[in-house]
Amino acid sequence: MLSYAPIPTTDLYFLNSCGNLVARPWRRGPVRRLGANVFRVGKRFLIIRRDHEALVRSVLAEPDAEIIYLIDDNLEALHDSSLPDAYRSRLEGLRGGIYKDILARARLVVTSAQVIADSLPAGTQAHVMNPAWRGRLKPGKHLARAQERVDMVHLGTGSHGAGYSFLIPVLEEVLAAVPHSHFHYFGNAPLLATLDGHARVHRMRAKTWAGYKRALPGFRFHLGLYPLVDTPFNAARSVNKILEYTLAGCPAMYSAQWAEARGLSDSKTAFLAPDDAGAWAERLKEILAAPAVLQSVYEGACAHYDTLNDLAAQRQFWQDTFIRDGR
Repeated sequence: MLSYAPIPTTDLYFLNSCGNLVARPWRRGPVRRLGANVFRVGKRFLIIRRDHEALVRSVLAEPDAEIIYLIDDNLEALHDSSLPDAYRSRLEGLRGGIYKDILARARLVVTSAQVIADSLPAGTQAHVMNPAWRGRLKPGKHLARAQERVDMVHLGTGSHGAGYSFLIPVLEEVLAAVPHSHFHYFGNAPLLATLDGHARVHRMRAKTWAGYKRALPGFRFHLGLYPLVDTPFNAARSVNKILEYTLAGCPAMYSAQWAEARGLSDSKTAFLAPDDAGAWAERLKEILAAPAVLQSVYEGACAHYDTLNDLAAQRQFWQDTFIRDGR
């Protein structure tokens, strides 16, 4: 039985590319799984974000352990007022607890963004890695139905609070101007103030990671919305949502400054707009007035997905740094 709840980080940065190298009761493999997020090859250990403290302490207690640590949150940006209190509290517990002890022992720290790598103590050896998903892209046939009903979605969690706040005036204008438009999001608590009572705003209960992975292939949204306003925590966002929206079967609209830095091209692989609510509302109304563009931009997003979602490169990295010659 795993010692901790599986987290997305472990799948996206290790198991999706190397899962078949992990030993199971019915399968041999060079990698032993010690917990949900802790792995071992000989004297080498991979600790991913967090696990039960007793397990991690037992790894740290081994004097000759070679430790690789993977972190995908910017723990130096917890002053960001847009973070939910519960989320901030969990990360503060990590930063104020065993995190510093792991960093002191790690021979390599793998991060999801350069901003995180730059925040590490001086002299820390760091490597920036993109996430990688497993899944089959949809052909996008459902996008043709956007002329009759268009379903927009934000796939972010509560940690994207600044984005939800930004969307409130945008959605107020778009829902009023486009009667066949709907907006969906996941959350166990309302995030859109009075808009949560709107007949065409649909809040779905948040899913466990395992449940979300099962549900993703069945999504049939038409347009993703992912504003990333300039906040300390958002500065360290990975390319993950670009991959996730494409797997959800839709093109997406992003903050222009963030998206351009990640190789997206306006009206080709995504829709881009500056971080201004009026600009977002006008752009969305233009898109929804000519929904045929959704298909071509989604096809561009699929091509971009294939360049970003490099499972082979991620696997090779772990082979070279963690698995090969482990003893």
